[in-house]
Amino acid sequence: MMGVCALVSAGVVITSTAASAEEESVTGTLQTFATEAFAPQADELPTGLVEAIQRDLGISAEEYLANAAAAKVAADVVAELEAAGVNINASAISGQDVTIYVEAEADVAAAEAVGATVKVGVPEVPDGLEQQELYAQDDFKGGYGYATADDPEAPSALYRCSAGLNGTSGGNPVNFTAGHCGYEFDEGHPMFHLPLDGPLFDSDSWVGTPGNMPPFLSEPLGENGPMHFGAGEDGNDGGLLNITEPSWTPVPQVATWGGGTEAPDAGESVNVYDSTDAIAGQPACKSGATSGWTCGEVLYAEDTVQLSTEETVTAFIFTACMLSGDSGGAIVSGNYALGVDSFSTAATTATCDSSNWDPATDYDPAEGFDGDIGGGFAVTSGSANAETLFGDAYSLSIHVGTPAVTSPEDGATTGQTPTISGSIDAAEGATVTVAIEDGPTVEGTVGADGAWSAKVDEALAPGTYNYTATASHTANGASDVTTGGETTGSFEVVEKQVEDLAVDAPTEGQTTGDARPPFSGTGQPGATVALTVGDAEFGSAEVGEDGSWTIAPESDLPVGVRFDAVVTQTFEDDTQKVTVAGLGIEAAAVTVTAPEDGSTVAGDVNFEGTSFAGADIGLLLEEAADAAGDDAQPRLGLRAEGQDDVEEWAGEFATDDAGNWTFDPAEDLPEGEYTITAQASLEGGDPELSSSEAVASFTVSNGDGGDNGNGEDGDEDLPDTGSSGTTWMVVGGIALLLAGGAAVAVRARRNTTA
Repeated sequence: MMGVCALVSAGVVITSTAASAEEESVTGTLQTFATEAFAPQADELPTGLVEAIQRDLGISAEEYLANAAAAKVAADVVAELEAAGVNINASAISGQDVTIYVEAEADVAAAEAVGATVKVGVPEVPDGLEQQELYAQDDFKGGYGYATADDPEAPSALYRCSAGLNGTSGGNPVNFTAGHCGYEFDEGHPMFHLPLDGPLFDSDSWVGTPGNMPPFLSEPLGENGPMHFGAGEDGNDGGLLNITEPSWTPVPQVATWGGGTEAPDAGESVNVYDSTDAIAGQPACKSGATSGWTCGEVLYAEDTVQLSTEETVTAFIFTACMLSGDSGGAIVSGNYALGVDSFSTAATTATCDSSNWDPATDYDPAEGFDGDIGGGFAVTSGSANAETLFGDAYSLSIHVGTPAVTSPEDGATTGQTPTISGSIDAAEGATVTVAIEDGPTVEGTVGADGAWSAKVDEALAPGTYNYTATASHTANGASDVTTGGETTGSFEVVEKQVEDLAVDAPTEGQTTGDARPPFSGTGQPGATVALTVGDAEFGSAEVGEDGSWTIAPESDLPVGVRFDAVVTQTFEDDTQKVTVAGLGIEAAAVTVTAPEDGSTVAGDVNFEGTSFAGADIGLLLEEAADAAGDDAQPRLGLRAEGQDDVEEWAGEFATDDAGNWTFDPAEDLPEGEYTITAQASLEGGDPELSSSEAVASFTVSNGDGGDNGNGEDGDEDLPDTGSSGTTWMVVGGIALLLAGGAAVAVRARRNTTA
C-alpha cells in the first residue's frame, strides 16, 4: 500500500518551436459573456451546487457559469495559437479578462490579435513562497464510486478512490480515473461500488482488516483496465475502469453531494457537455468520496511535479479542497470536464475546514506556492492527458439535451421565412437541426449561454408545417456523434401584408448645414427602421401606430462629401430598404479672425481663423498698389498644386481637429495695406459642400498705435522681405488650387509645422 507523498522537485514541461503563426491561421477570438445571460441556466442548477459556488468562490451562480464559458473559449483560443506556432509560456483569466504570456516580442502580435492582454515572459510570483508537501490521494481505504481489496476472495486490506469521468472504449463503458488508484494491480482486478450517504471525512473507519470487512464487496462494478502512474510514464496519472456489470448505466454526469457534504446524489448532478483545457484563473469544482463537492480556481495550467515516492505527475494546479480518497474524482469547470483528482497538499487526516485547507493564491513551478493546492490530471489539455495517453481507447461521454423551441411557439402564426430559436443544455458549438416536414432542414449553432437559432432562408408557402428539432455534438478528441432528444411542434405560415417603407425627408440630392438632419417617413406600424451610411449605423426608431417614423442621427453624418443614406425597415421576417442618394452636409465656411477686417497691426502679425474638421487650408496675401499706381507688391501665400517654381514663405502653419487654423510667418511684414484671403477645401470632397473663401483687409503700421493683430502694440522697424515682382512662398504639404494666375500660394498640412 502506498504511503503519503511529498513534492521534492518541480519544473515546467512546456516546450515550443520558434515563434511563427504562419503554419496555421488563427480564427478564434476571446469572448466575454454577460452574467445575466446565464440566469436561466443558473436557475436550473441544484441548490447545493449554488451554495458551494457562493461559499467557496464568493460569486453568484450566473457569474460562475459566465466565467466558465469565457475560460472555455480562452482555453480553445490559446490551444489554437499554440497550434499555429505561437510560443506561449502561460495564460491566465481573471473573471473574464485574459492575459497571455509569450516567449518573445515576435509572438506578441498574434496573441494581441485574439483580444488578450499580452506580456512577454512568465507570470510574476510574490517573494517568500515556500515549497510544501504534496500527498498522493491513494490510501485505498475504500471510497466513493469504487473500491477494491488486495484479495477479493480473502481480503486483508481495502483500497478506495473516487470515480472520475465516464466515457467509452470501443463502444464499451469505462470510467477515466487516477492511474495511481490501481497501477499496483494486474489489469482485470475486480472493482466494487461503494454505497455512501455522505463524504468519508474519517477514512480510517474504512481501513480493511480481517473480520472487519464492509459489505460493499457484494456490489461488483467491473474491473480495472490500463493504469498508468508516475515514473517511466511521462508524468501520467490516468487509468480506466471497465464498467462490466450490466446493472450499471454510466451517464455523462458528475455528482455534487448536495453541493457539499450530503449524499452523492442529493440535489441534481452536473451534466458534462464536453471537455475544456485548463487556463489559470478559471473556476473549477471537484467531486470526491472523501470531501464531497468543493470549488476553487486553476492557478497554473500545467506543471510536472515529483512526489516523495519519486513518481512524476504532470497536472494542472487548482485550489479546490482535495483529501485522501478523493483521487480519481471528476473536476469540472461549469459543465465542462477538466480532469480527475491526482494529488494535493492535504495530509491523510486533514479536513476541508479553514484550519486544515487554506487555498493558495499563487503558484510558480520554481518557487512553490503560498497555500494549499491540488493537482488534476487533464482530459485534453497540456502535454500529458487522457487523450494522448489512451487515444481511441477513451472517448469522453457528453450530455446533449433536448432542444427547447421558444419561437415560434407551438401552433403560432409566422411569416414565410421564419427564424426558429430556443435554448438547450449542450456544449457551445453543438448543432441544432430542425427538419421541417414538406420544407427545408435548417441548422443553428449553440452559443455559450445555450441559446440557438436556425433561419429558414427560402420562402415557405402559406400552410401548416410540422417540425422535429434535435441536437448533436462530438466531444473533443472523439469521433462518435452524440445526439440528444427530439422536440416536435408546428407553426402556421401566412402571407402577411407589410406596409411599404417610404422616406419623405430628406429628398434625393438635398443638402443642409445641419450635420445631424432628421430622417422621417412612413412604414409598417411596430417595425424597426435603422439609418446607415456605408457600414456605420447612425440611429434607429420604431414605426408608430399611425405608420410614421423619425430617426434623429446619434452622430454627425459625413461632412463635405456626397453620400447615400440607407433606411432599413425590419418587421418579423420582412426586410425593406430605401436608399436616399446624393445627400450632402455643407461644411462650415472658412473665416479669418485675425487680423480683423479693417484693422491696423504691427508687422509681426499672426494669422488665425476657423474652418471645419479635415479641411485643407490655403492663404493668399496681397499688398495693394502704391500711390503712384505701380503694380502691387509681392504676394505671399500657400502654394497650389503644380506651382513648384516659387519661393518659400517660411512660417509655422497648423490646424486642430476642429479645423481652427493659425499661421505665424517667419518674417515680419513691411508697412503697407494688405488683403489676406483664406480658402478651405476637402480632398475628395464636393466643392459645392466643402469649398469656401474669406477675405480680410488690414494695414501694417510700425509706428505708435499699431497692434499685431492679437491686441498687442508693436513699434519696432520691420525688415523688408527682400522680394520683388510676384513671389511665391511655401510651407509644406496640402494641395489647394487658388484662383488667379499671378496669385501666390503657400500650402500647409493640418497639425504640422513648416
